[in-house]
Amino acid sequence: MTALAIVPARGGSVGLPGKNLAPFRGRPLVAHTVYTAVAAGIADVVVTTDDADIAAAAEAEGARTVARPAHLADATSRTLPAVTHAIDTLGVPDSTLVLLLQPTSPLRTAEDIAECLDIHADRPTGSVVQMCRSTDHHPLKVCLETPDGGIAPVRDWADLEAPRQTLPVVLRPTGGIYLVRAGDLRRHERFFIPEVRPQFVPVERAIDIDSAADLVLAEQHAAG
Repeated sequence: MTALAIVPARGGSVGLPGKNLAPFRGRPLVAHTVYTAVAAGIADVVVTTDDADIAAAAEAEGARTVARPAHLADATSRTLPAVTHAIDTLGVPDSTLVLLLQPTSPLRTAEDIAECLDIHADRPTGSVVQMCRSTDHHPLKVCLETPDGGIAPVRDWADLEAPRQTLPVVLRPTGGIYLVRAGDLRRHERFFIPEVRPQFVPVERAIDIDSAADLVLAEQHAAG
């Protein structure tokens, strides 16, 4: 299987300025992500960025870079268009497995990446997404507002009064790894392509860096 890792790392950040260059275990976050992908055996790692310093840090760790256009790098930009721009710029074949590795998930490991590749195997379609068990309020125990001003259950009224342990286990994406074929990204314009298979990590490794406090917590977990 041919696999390509794409690391999206724009220069701007609202919650933590300069976030993708913030130091983590001796490397900038973006470089740490490249290092992890290379350690997993990914021969081709590409960083899509609008920032010269991020590009330099990525290239120093062995990645290629794709210059991200300004309209794909503002505060409202989504990750998907930046990734599809990168694979189209590079002429990536539809059959290539694309690993989306966000720098803000630094507790993702080389072993996690290898496991995702094993889970996907050689399926012609479908995604693998890194997940953890959610410890938040159960989503079946909430209501939706109806157009007439009333409320309706997400699934069933009985769920609102059911013991939590009798309801389905809730999983959430960590943001650390999304694996999908390039052709599926182009055709469907999303990372969740059925059949979606999970790769599980414990919740303490599902930290997404959005603040200085998150970075400190991730460092503590990595060291511990």
